[in-house]
Amino acid sequence: MLAIPPLGALRKILGTRMQLGIVVRDLDAAMKYWTETLGVGPFVVFESSVGNRKVTYRGEVTPLETSLAFSYLGDIQIELVRQLNDAPSPYKDFLDGGREGLQHIAFWPENYDQACSDLEAQGFREVFAMYLEDGSRNVAYYETPPAIGVMVELVPWTPARAAYFGRIKSIVDRWDGTRPVRRFASRAEFLESKEGAA
Repeated sequence: MLAIPPLGALRKILGTRMQLGIVVRDLDAAMKYWTETLGVGPFVVFESSVGNRKVTYRGEVTPLETSLAFSYLGDIQIELVRQLNDAPSPYKDFLDGGREGLQHIAFWPENYDQACSDLEAQGFREVFAMYLEDGSRNVAYYETPPAIGVMVELVPWTPARAAYFGRIKSIVDRWDGTRPVRRFASRAEFLESKEGAA
């Protein structure tokens, strides 16, 4: 007899916070479309997003460089990703395949390690990860079964991340249509700025 997971099993594993991860070739053009055509904004941009994290793709360290832009559509976070170099990555493979647009969906589970283990037990295969200086993994991307069709990203939900994303959400909730793009060199610069202050 087929074992059927209990109702709500995925929600218990992943939580309810969600991001749509969109890979683009031209970040400015993408933000212009989202803000002017769709009315979604403003976007908070981090010109350099990897920082001092070690990045691996398919088991090999890769010198990835990206810019990220964040906004919200209701409670769903919108992330625009632009790769800045030709380093191996899921983003490069996506673009090299002639695609642009939705590349991953992300979740921030309360129990990160357990969520990763649970997905792996369901046949999800990790292909991309980022590690902090202490060696702990704080980003994992999984190839998914065909029924999903895009990668799934898991990131631990920490107090620091809750505060940081909360500040972006607050900026979006107060948006009056002006200054559709807010640029910062890095997350650190954002958090030290007046807009990023708690």
